[in-house]
Amino acid sequence: MPSPTVKAPSFLLKTTGWGGRFVGLLLGAVAVLGQAPLHFWPLTVLCLSILLARLKWASGAERRGWAGFSAGFWFAFGYFMAGTYWIGSAFIARGPEFIPIMPPMILGLGLLLAFFWGLAGAAFTKLRPKGFASLLAFISFFFLAEFTRGHLFGGFPWNLPGYIFEGGKAMSQAASLVGVYGLTCFVFLLSALLYLVLFSEKRLEPLLVLLLATGSVFAYGTVRLNKAQINYVDDVTLRLVQVRFTQNEKFDPVKSIDIVNQFLTQTITPGLENVTHVIWPEGAVNGVAIEDEELLYTMGGALASFTDTPPVWLLNSLRNETRRHPKTGEVINDYYNSSVAVTFNARGVPAIAAYNDKKHLVPFGEFIPGGKWMEMKNVPVISTSLLSISAAPKKYNADFPGLPRLSPQICYEIIFSGFTPHPKNEAAPRWILNQSNDAWYGNSFGPLQHSNMATYRAIEEGLPVVRAASNGITGVIDSYGRYEEQLGPKESGIIDARLPEPLKSTPFSLLINRLLLLINLLIAIWCARGSGGLGSRFF
Repeated sequence: MPSPTVKAPSFLLKTTGWGGRFVGLLLGAVAVLGQAPLHFWPLTVLCLSILLARLKWASGAERRGWAGFSAGFWFAFGYFMAGTYWIGSAFIARGPEFIPIMPPMILGLGLLLAFFWGLAGAAFTKLRPKGFASLLAFISFFFLAEFTRGHLFGGFPWNLPGYIFEGGKAMSQAASLVGVYGLTCFVFLLSALLYLVLFSEKRLEPLLVLLLATGSVFAYGTVRLNKAQINYVDDVTLRLVQVRFTQNEKFDPVKSIDIVNQFLTQTITPGLENVTHVIWPEGAVNGVAIEDEELLYTMGGALASFTDTPPVWLLNSLRNETRRHPKTGEVINDYYNSSVAVTFNARGVPAIAAYNDKKHLVPFGEFIPGGKWMEMKNVPVISTSLLSISAAPKKYNADFPGLPRLSPQICYEIIFSGFTPHPKNEAAPRWILNQSNDAWYGNSFGPLQHSNMATYRAIEEGLPVVRAASNGITGVIDSYGRYEEQLGPKESGIIDARLPEPLKSTPFSLLINRLLLLINLLIAIWCARGSGGLGSRFF
């Protein structure tokens, strides 16, 4: 029999049949409204509390494992499909030949991401935890689902529940303590408490705890922001350049050159003589830009016409290395997606001063999952004309001329919590550079979601983030996750900005993520042992 504490209408709690699946799908789609740019986060908490009620109801089903899997899976499928619909824009921009593979790719991604939540739901209903243990089980199982989604096979931690709090505002400041995964755990906790308020007989106590927990996080963030003091690096002035374009224009050679010319025109506007570094986003220039002598000398000449000490140019470019096959001796070309620093002398002669390669590559965008077998099947790569580019073996910090040590995080890399390197016996990075091409997202919520995630890296690390994002949010984010200046996705222009100093430190570190994983694993094991284990009867 269903749990007697559940009082909601049956149509809301039914998890089987197409009616039940549709309700789950709809709840998940509504839950994503808590993510950027709307940040209606109470809706997300409400929908998750109803998910818990549905799981409690499903625990009384005859095939409760499958009923729980269905509840978790269809909720997540609605959540991820509504939250990543912008992926279709990339296929459309790439050309007509990519459109036929768009539906299976988007659906495949949604099904894969939802599978993790399906397993969490199945574990919950199969174990049928009671009382307080059921709340702990819900929090830990779904936290583990999200942690696994964010790490397995390279991970895709897009729109973690912790991101429902707008970056830079009071609620987001707790990320300086526990990171976005800690806030994700907190969101599941709030949802479990709201479940008690809505569906249990004793409502006053959980309501008070819910208000106390929310109020404590809000109070911490408010105090932290009120005490915030921002200092700036001396003798550094950054010029961030943004030009609005659509991604399909980048595949037209004539329009692509025109876009580069627009970037050049924006770059050499008045005030350049006071600028020390010019930053262009990913996507501004196609291909191996650092081997394009005409472009480099044109940029150098333009900069040198303003000043005898031309600013350093930070751009994004593919980078080519050659090596020989160890057995056949065949020459192999490896291509890397790189942040590059180019210097110029007084006459505008360019020199490649430093570069930093991307480690986290986008599946099917920059590399083919499955390696050579998939390449032999001619599976196309969306974002480049190359079949596949190479990942850096390790992520390093960078020393670019005239700048404090930095962590370049290209596009997709900024969404990974704890990714910023902090090697022992080396100076720590003092800021993060995020060059991105958000034009792939089209006119969608994608660029705004990406921007919100970038603000969380600033809060977690206590480091300012400088974003140059084609058709995204370009600007300077201080160490508290607040944009000091910004250009929106539909704007072209420049920002001349100072570089904020980092905070001395934050309590958050990669160790916090590992500790959260360990705690939730122990809770999950305790729940499993207390229910006789999963064993072979999982479904």
